[in-house]
Amino acid sequence: MTTNPVEFKNSRGDKLSGIVRYSEPVEPVKYPVIIILHGFAEDKHHDLAADLANNLVHYGFLTLRFDFHGHGDSEGEFEEHTIQQQVDDVFAALDFVSTLPYADKDRISVFGTDIGGNIALLAAAKDARIRCVIAQGARSHFEHHLRSWFQPHEFAELMTKGVHDHVEFKIRKEYVRSTRMQDIIEELKKVYVPVLFVHGNADFRVPIEETRQLFLAANQPKAMEEVPDADHWFRGETVRTQLMELAAEWARKWVR
Repeated sequence: MTTNPVEFKNSRGDKLSGIVRYSEPVEPVKYPVIIILHGFAEDKHHDLAADLANNLVHYGFLTLRFDFHGHGDSEGEFEEHTIQQQVDDVFAALDFVSTLPYADKDRISVFGTDIGGNIALLAAAKDARIRCVIAQGARSHFEHHLRSWFQPHEFAELMTKGVHDHVEFKIRKEYVRSTRMQDIIEELKKVYVPVLFVHGNADFRVPIEETRQLFLAANQPKAMEEVPDADHWFRGETVRTQLMELAAEWARKWVR
């Protein structure tokens, strides 16, 4: 198994830090690709993103997981990031992975967890290089995402002062503005590639009803899997394996 730390630049010129993983081929081959997008305030080393990227190679994929601008080992400050910038980072990842000798640029899937699922959908609405999407634990409305992180007085402070020091990060109101420029339900109407929606029915972070709304709004082909006993991060060997199998089966079906 080959695991390579990599760097590539987004349109701002910031270096994004990633990890490419694939099985060392015994003869020339181009693997179908799965790009893994981490969730809000997480990074490529989060246990879910890392586990997916490390193990989906066993299903015959080359994987790329990377840190969004201002996250993990990538350049930039967290407080600078916006939804549009994260979508742009996905475009940069598509550019980069298309140059890899063992990657098939015509068979690229994107797997997003949490808000990464929303970013995957927004990117797929704009870039035809994405051939299928797996969205796990995504939001139907960014406003729900914002309200889940900030108490009303914190949100008021953020919008009044322009910045808020959360216990885990600093955030600026430009991020709020960027979320309010995006209507996920409307953007889904522009996504014509196959989308698999996955949600755990023990997810207390994001209500499963949000994924049900996304599923109803999406174009065909689409599917939804509600996984019993799975929390937001699919922690537990059984549900984590089930998530990988669902993702691998969906990607194999549509990027053959």
